[in-house]
Amino acid sequence: MNILIVDDDGVGLSYALRAAQAGHQVRWFVQPKPANDKTVGEGFKGVQKVDNWVSHAKWADLIFPTTNTRFMPKLDAMKKMGMPIFGPSLESAKLEIDRAAGMKFFEKHGIECVPYETFPNMAAAEKHVWKTGDRYVFKTMGDNEDKALTYVSKSPADMIEWMRRTPPPKGEVMLQTFVEGIELGVSRYIGSKGFVGQWNESREHKKTMSGEFGPNCGEAGTVAWFTDDSKIGKETLAKMEEDLVKMGHAGDVAIGFMIDDKGKPWPTEFTMRAGWPCSNLFLGSTKGDPMQWMKDALEGNDTTSFSEAIGCCIVMAAGAWPNETEDRTRVMGLPIYGTTKTNTKHLHPQAVRLEKGVDLDGETLVERPMWKTAGDYVMVVTGFGKDVKQACERAYKTVKQIKFSNPIVRDDVGECLEEELPKLHALGYATHADYVAGKG
Repeated sequence: MNILIVDDDGVGLSYALRAAQAGHQVRWFVQPKPANDKTVGEGFKGVQKVDNWVSHAKWADLIFPTTNTRFMPKLDAMKKMGMPIFGPSLESAKLEIDRAAGMKFFEKHGIECVPYETFPNMAAAEKHVWKTGDRYVFKTMGDNEDKALTYVSKSPADMIEWMRRTPPPKGEVMLQTFVEGIELGVSRYIGSKGFVGQWNESREHKKTMSGEFGPNCGEAGTVAWFTDDSKIGKETLAKMEEDLVKMGHAGDVAIGFMIDDKGKPWPTEFTMRAGWPCSNLFLGSTKGDPMQWMKDALEGNDTTSFSEAIGCCIVMAAGAWPNETEDRTRVMGLPIYGTTKTNTKHLHPQAVRLEKGVDLDGETLVERPMWKTAGDYVMVVTGFGKDVKQACERAYKTVKQIKFSNPIVRDDVGECLEEELPKLHALGYATHADYVAGKG
C-alpha cells in the first residue's frame, strides 16, 4: 500500500517507520515546529520525506493527517473528491476548533454541558470574573495548538491574575464554570460506515511535572485501554455516531469528561483528530498491520486488532519543553543511548534522526549509526500490562534505559488511578481497568 502521512506537528515518525517495516511504501510530509528542526526523521530507511504533500496525494492509497489545522481546507476538498483520507472533515474538525460549536453538538445529542460563556477577548473575560466572583476554567477558542493555554483557576482572584500576566490569544476565549470531579476520556475510531474497533478510555496527565505542577503541556503521559464495554462511551459518544459519519469524519474522535461525585459526566471538549502522545499507545496496542485497518475502515470494513491490555505512554522531552527553546542547538543532535532490539518496540520516536555517533560496544568505544535528537519532543515510551500498576512500571523501566542529556519526564503517570479507579468503579465507569488486578 502507498501511504502518505501529512504531518503538520512533527509527530508522525513512529507511524511512518512502523508502516515501512510492515512493507508499505511511505512518503512523509513533515512540518516540524519550529521549522529549523528540519532534520527530524533523517537517516531512517524506508521512509521518503517530501516537501509538497499535495503533489503526492494521487499516488497514495491512504492519506493519514496527524492534525486538523493548517491543511484542512485542502484535505477536505480532496475528501469530497473521494480520496482515501483517514482524518476529519472541516465540519467535524470545527467541533474541536470552535469550542462553542462543540458544546452545541453535545447539547443536540442530549449531553448536558458545564455552564460556559464566550468572550471576544481576555479583557471581556476578566470583567466577567470580576462581576460573578466565581471559579472558572479558561480555554481558547482556537485550534489544538492553543490547548496549552487551558487554565484551571484556584479562585476568581487567581484567574484574574493569570489572565493579566498571560499574553492574550487571538480571537475569542471561553470561561467554563469549574466542576469538581475525576477526569476520564473516551474515544473511538470511525470509518465510512461508523465505529470500528473497541472503545478506548483514558486518563491524561496534562501538567509537565508530577503532582500536577508546572506548565500545561497538553499531555505529558496517559494511561488508556481498549474495551468492548464502556459505560461512558455508550452514554455519550455512541449517540453521535450517525451524525459524525454524515459530517464525513474519519479517524479518531475523543471526548474529555469530568465525572462528579454523583456519577454525572460533564464533557469538557472534543478532540477530532489523532491525539498525541496517546496515538502512539494505540499504535503499540495494534496487533496486526499498523495502518491497513485504516484503509479498510474507509471502505466500510472493520479489521482492527487492538489489544485490551492496559497501556501507559510517557513523553520524554528535552530543552525547555513545553516552552520553545530559543537556542535550538540545546535540543539538536543529542545522542540517545540505551535503544536496543528488545526495547525499540516500546519506543516511538518523534523529534529523532539517525546518524553516526560515538557509543559503547561492551567496554569498547565505537562509532556507529544511532538515534539523536532533532527537537525537544523527543519520543514517547509505552508499556502494557494486566493492570495500571504493571503497565506503568513497564513503561518506566524502559524510560530508565533511555539516556540523553537532561531529559524531561513526568514520573507519576498513572499513580492517581490508585485512588480514582475505585471511585469510578462505584459509579459504573472504567470497569475494564484495575490499578492492581483483582483489587479495583
